[in-house]
Amino acid sequence: MGTTSTRAAWTDSEYGAGSFAASVFGTESQTASSGWVSHTPVGNAAMLAFNATAMSPTVSFYAWISIRTTSTTNVGGTVALTSSSNNSGPLLPVLEYRAVRTAGISSACSSAAFSGSPTWIVGPSYLTITSVPGSPVSSVLTVPSGATPQLRFCFEVRIQSGAGNSYQGTGASVAWEFTATST
Repeated sequence: MGTTSTRAAWTDSEYGAGSFAASVFGTESQTASSGWVSHTPVGNAAMLAFNATAMSPTVSFYAWISIRTTSTTNVGGTVALTSSSNNSGPLLPVLEYRAVRTAGISSACSSAAFSGSPTWIVGPSYLTITSVPGSPVSSVLTVPSGATPQLRFCFEVRIQSGAGNSYQGTGASVAWEFTATST
């Protein structure tokens, strides 16, 4: 003869839940001839104010671009000069350049920015105007600070020494791309 027994068990559950939100990372730039906005895509590039309309071999012209995070950005990142595109004009083969990150956001973009021990982005040797360094130099881009620019880059452009007379009266245009990456 068998016996039947019933076993009673109590149960209880606990739950854990989480909420998730993605970070926001955006940049904008400004030059002497543009205000703070996102200058994307290349067709909307900020125009660097070189004022280089009467260039001669080895005479340098200077222009700056400042890059910062947007006011909605909540993570830091890095920024590096990564490419050159939308280049045109017969003067391209004899144009060369260097670039530095200036010591401060209000530093002058002139020959003085390239003396001493600057933070080179391109250089100290000149590169052809359409080249970028094989290993781009990254600069730290901090989280937003209102209207204060975070990084300023100064470009020096000139016609190579010994450029032929056939380049007289010609022109060119170049667009450089800075790539910002969140960290």
